[in-house]
Amino acid sequence: MSFIGKPVYKIWATNALRFGNVTAEKTKDGWKYIRVNWKDDEAYEMDVKRVVELRNIDYDKEHEWHRIDHVKFFNPSEMVETLGKLSS
Repeated sequence: MSFIGKPVYKIWATNALRFGNVTAEKTKDGWKYIRVNWKDDEAYEMDVKRVVELRNIDYDKEHEWHRIDHVKFFNPSEMVETLGKLSS
């Protein structure tokens, strides 16, 4: 089963949500990993840039791969409908 194109979200930091679509997948050490095209992800990108500069390290592109059990798949339409009920 391919996950390419599927919507996912992930929590980073304490309570920040990242949303995106799966763009690639691979298997490594018996685990499925995915790469995601994150949407409106400027806050995360700025944080990574700051950490890399402060620690004086090179950015490791392996951090762009997420183990499949570290993201959540969801249906955006259903989520929007449920969130809309919160203001009622």
